[in-house]
Amino acid sequence: MLMVSDLLRTAREPALSAALEQRSPDRYAAPARGVPVVVWNVVGHCNLSCPHCYASASREPSPRDSSPEEGLTLLTALADAGTKVVIFSGGEPLLRRDLFELITRAKSLGMVPQLSTNGVFIDSAVAARLKQAGVAYVGISIDGMRDFNDRYRGLVGGFSRATAGIVACKRAGLKTGLRITLSKINQAELEPLLEHATEIGVDRFYVSHLLYAGRAYRMGQDDLRPDESRALLERLFERALVQLETQTGPDIVTGGNDSDGPALLQFIGRRFDREAAARVERLLLLRRGNSAGEKIVNIDSMGRVHPDQFWQAAVLGDVRQQPFSEILQHPLRAQLAERTRHLTGRCGSCRFIEHCRGSHRERALAGHRDMWAADPACVMTDAEIALPQARTA
Repeated sequence: MLMVSDLLRTAREPALSAALEQRSPDRYAAPARGVPVVVWNVVGHCNLSCPHCYASASREPSPRDSSPEEGLTLLTALADAGTKVVIFSGGEPLLRRDLFELITRAKSLGMVPQLSTNGVFIDSAVAARLKQAGVAYVGISIDGMRDFNDRYRGLVGGFSRATAGIVACKRAGLKTGLRITLSKINQAELEPLLEHATEIGVDRFYVSHLLYAGRAYRMGQDDLRPDESRALLERLFERALVQLETQTGPDIVTGGNDSDGPALLQFIGRRFDREAAARVERLLLLRRGNSAGEKIVNIDSMGRVHPDQFWQAAVLGDVRQQPFSEILQHPLRAQLAERTRHLTGRCGSCRFIEHCRGSHRERALAGHRDMWAADPACVMTDAEIALPQARTA
């Protein structure tokens, strides 16, 4: 996740740099130390039918989903392993009957609970319960304006209900985010949706690149070309800068493509002085690019552990069969911790290798059938990523 607005603030205001650098050090990357963020798919079913669903959520609940007792036990194991944040996801997590009990337990164990939802079940009463249970952030997915969103996500009235959910969360005092997953199909929806997010007072506007996972594995032909993604990012960076200058609109965040960081650095280099670019670059290096399997793992609704919520083909273990602490010793985590040594192709020779760390390995697998090959969605040009000696040769 790239905090675009925060990094642009740093470029504009030098005094912010030290504070952000204190927040950014990668203290938890070593495989032996656990993971600070766990995305837990508490159910595998959903009331919507989004074509890009990474979890391939079904319409009906599965008897293989974790039981209430297993859920409480798992949360204790996560806390014991040093987890700081638990993101309750799905499917649609609000379809799980004991969700509020799980959230309350996570909070009592010292973890920060967050919720990733389609938002359509949230009213003022649900929002109040989320606040009382200890939820720190609610991210709600909407993929376009009313007509497009309802058709695309498979629920008439879904846009209005998700919007009402955001408003209810705001009124309850919860920090909110609106997330859109971009493709060729809905790129025209981006700017109108950002205007909508501004109007309803969303705290964070999250733009996710398409990842080839779950049902979206079949959507590769619908992904934006790298040059199309780059042009869209440039418009988004410009918008974020205007919002900072006018003190309007939500913070802008991007995700699903770590080459966004070097692209933002190039943008800042053109718009600000060398010192501003250097401040932002320090933060990008502290962030360290993609951290799947290191700072984040995913646990699906059946207890299988994956490097992240998109990389479902890689299974590190099963919490029903192994202690979570043992699963964290899987050799793939050690490989991912030193991934820059294994990357090949454009990623392996890129001068921004430490800023991005090869972005998403599941896209490399989908595009090249090679975990260490280049991410085909990189938005940087060959000239931009060339090492200095290569450019002058």
